[in-house]
Amino acid sequence: MNEHYPYDEPLDLDTLVKLIKINYSIENWEEVISLSDELITLAKEVHKELVETDSTSHIFSQHIIYYFGYSYLMTSLSNQKLGDYIKTREYISFYANLDWLNDSTETGKLIIQDFKFFASANNLQTDVLDGKQERFPQYVQFLDKNPEQVLQGLINILRSANQFNYNVDSEIAQLTKHIEGYTYYREKIRTAHYLSYHYQLALYRHKRQEHSIAIDITLHILHTADKLGNDKYFKKAISLFEIIRKFSSVSQLKTCYDILNNIIMRGDLSDEKDHSFRNDPVGAVSRNNFF
Repeated sequence: MNEHYPYDEPLDLDTLVKLIKINYSIENWEEVISLSDELITLAKEVHKELVETDSTSHIFSQHIIYYFGYSYLMTSLSNQKLGDYIKTREYISFYANLDWLNDSTETGKLIIQDFKFFASANNLQTDVLDGKQERFPQYVQFLDKNPEQVLQGLINILRSANQFNYNVDSEIAQLTKHIEGYTYYREKIRTAHYLSYHYQLALYRHKRQEHSIAIDITLHILHTADKLGNDKYFKKAISLFEIIRKFSSVSQLKTCYDILNNIIMRGDLSDEKDHSFRNDPVGAVSRNNFF
């Protein structure tokens, strides 16, 4: 029985991938690493069967090489999130070179090349997070050419800026043209990235004494996290707002109360109206000057 989930049968490759994606979306990094370890163990078992007997009883939807690369990739990314850049680079080296699997099929070759690309990008990303400011121009150039990576890229740039006190205004200005409104992002991982980006941006503006902008962004996170049902970032935004609320204008305070009041008023109990903060409609969260 799997020690993480109460299944009676061993997990298959695709189920492990699904569970890894779920835990990644909720930023449960330790569990992603643990599940990725299980995935690579099973992938090796299946690969051995395929090499030795040209068959396997296991059912899976992707080429077997994909599961090797995906396991190493997600372990690397999770260690990166945890700030362990030594392990991050170690696992990048694993999926940067999957040629040892000796697959002559066109599909296998393409998957190997895809993971080489991911490894190159993630090495660059790790350098940015590790405070190597000289790598920023190359990273921004890469992101500009790969718009689907911009959300995560901006998170990395802002995390680095917040840790090392860099000014990244020009990088933000260049890349935000690729950011869509929150309704554009449907997948859980993408919505988490959207909220994480704005949270790091609010911290960055606050650290640069741009308090009014930081508060506007924090209110946007509150509003968006509520709409997307993301409790983690709703709590983070509430906590940040409490820290910087002394800089709030009257209209910003009203917007916050309106958001909270709207949540209270959704209840099924008729007497919840008695506990509302105010009877005004939910205030619109201004996104002016976010970027």
